[in-house]
Amino acid sequence: MSAMREVPVDVVDEMDRVECRVAFLSDVFLAVSEKPENDVALSRKGWQGLFYWTQDLEDMLRRLNEQVKTA
Repeated sequence: MSAMREVPVDVVDEMDRVECRVAFLSDVFLAVSEKPENDVALSRKGWQGLFYWTQDLEDMLRRLNEQVKTA
């Protein structure tokens, strides 16, 4: 992609939402890493929720990438 190419406004608007989600995941991993070794930081459902959260984030990024490619 050329550096001179314009990025669609929808993509720019969505990037803040993506950045917030990534920052949240970073905070979650920081909090989980601070737990003592024997403490279960996340329940099974919590880990599944994290899996779905990252899948949603991946889908968002894939969709944004497609929008940029077609612009």
